[in-house]
Amino acid sequence: MEHKPKLMATVSPQGQGVHAERIMIDRLSNLPDPIAHHIFSFVDLKDIVRVGCASKRCRQFHLSTPTLSFNFNEFPDMKKSPCSKRSEVMNSLDRLLAHRRNDKLKRFHIHWIPHNRYVEDCSCDESFRIMTWVYDAVRCKVEELDLDICVHQETPLALSSFMFLCDSLRSLSVNMKCVLKAPPLNSSSNLKSLNLREVCIVDEEFFTWISCCCKCIKELRLHDIYGVQNITIESSSLESFVFRCPGLSAGCNLNISGEKLEGLHIYWGNIFLDRKSSFNLFAPTLKSMIWSGSLFSHQNVGKLTCLEKAELSLKVKSGKEFDIIYEILCSMPEIKVLILHKEITKALLKEGPIPTLFCARIHYLQMHMEGLFDFLVPAMVCFFRGMPSLNTLYLKSDQITFHPEARSSGFDTEFWKSQNLAFIKKLRLVNIELSNGSNGIELARYILEHAQNLEKMAIVHSPEQSNVIGKLNESKKAPNAIVVFEEDQERGTRKHGPRAFWLFSRMLQRPLSLDSIWSVNFDDYGYP
Repeated sequence: MEHKPKLMATVSPQGQGVHAERIMIDRLSNLPDPIAHHIFSFVDLKDIVRVGCASKRCRQFHLSTPTLSFNFNEFPDMKKSPCSKRSEVMNSLDRLLAHRRNDKLKRFHIHWIPHNRYVEDCSCDESFRIMTWVYDAVRCKVEELDLDICVHQETPLALSSFMFLCDSLRSLSVNMKCVLKAPPLNSSSNLKSLNLREVCIVDEEFFTWISCCCKCIKELRLHDIYGVQNITIESSSLESFVFRCPGLSAGCNLNISGEKLEGLHIYWGNIFLDRKSSFNLFAPTLKSMIWSGSLFSHQNVGKLTCLEKAELSLKVKSGKEFDIIYEILCSMPEIKVLILHKEITKALLKEGPIPTLFCARIHYLQMHMEGLFDFLVPAMVCFFRGMPSLNTLYLKSDQITFHPEARSSGFDTEFWKSQNLAFIKKLRLVNIELSNGSNGIELARYILEHAQNLEKMAIVHSPEQSNVIGKLNESKKAPNAIVVFEEDQERGTRKHGPRAFWLFSRMLQRPLSLDSIWSVNFDDYGYP
């Protein structure tokens, strides 16, 4: 119930009787501590300090708030301000942490950009001050520690392992160029989440510490780490692992073993089939996987019998790599959601019809291709035949850059009808991005006319295809089906016309291989 302003009776100095004077009550001071702290958790540090000056009770709130977030972007005038001005702000944070004494701190976040990034002659040692704040947070038994610090110096900052020895710490995120040392192997940690970005790890013993001492860890994220070559993690509690490190050395070996691992995201850099790199995975309960970048020279993922969702965006350049990709796909017998980026789609369909041992349970398929060319259609039909449970289809294509009409118009609706694809009866949601030619349009017409349970189809087309879209909209379709047409101005010859037609005329003068269709370079044909 809302409190009303209190009324107090007072006597007028002129003796004119009694009148009512309204006195507003400080509602914030009367709030219970948990509610006030919850409100302060949405307020930045600058305003918290201001509130602390309002009253004695407000000062108690601002000194005991369990969430402190210091964002440098809240002080835009500090970028090029004098060192003395920045010292005042840093001194205020020093006092705040010192006056907290040992009050428990739930979350402490710092986003800081050192002064020497903007002022060359700055002599302030701000890194030391920042580390004292971290020590104070550990003293206050912090549970979540988030350090986002832009270190602008040639020598990376050496970050002590004292944070990992904090018993209260549950989540640690470090985004800064620093050298991280391994904690003692006889220590223990209650960490549940660890996120490291741009950190130099020089000792492989750090990952041994994670495996042996972090018995509660559930989430591990490694972004752009460097310095180490061999990463081995064996955890019985890990549930999610992210590895995005394109800058690691070519000889890196990644070994992950997690009995409870359910989510995996791997991005290996631009090293293509380096002879020394390897990836070994043991994850019997893995449910979701994203794998992008380049293949390792050796990978062993075992049997992923619980995997339900996979997204693959790997570079494939030869038949040897195709065999590896196919082996990876065959290790997913229970896959239900499959997303294939252009390189993978290119590898699968260029090889012609292939056994689809991994497709039986797929109900969501997303494929990215340059275009629905004639030589791809037979392989695509074979691919579709292995998916009797498919109910959601998303065919993504590139924007039209040239116009080989004859090579993309060889298969009409009657062809698709003659294939007797089993999934057509279960198809409910379809999204097709039309490329050049009529193959995509004929496939869309076939789906509209024969998908009895179709609920919605979205068709993205170029401005030049608008007249054909009108006829497509007149096709007989399921009674409850909704068809949405979206015109994409970036597609078609209105944007790429002169350059595209010129290229096509030059291509007809040369022998055209399949590889040249996949990757067309205007410079190779001497475009002026």
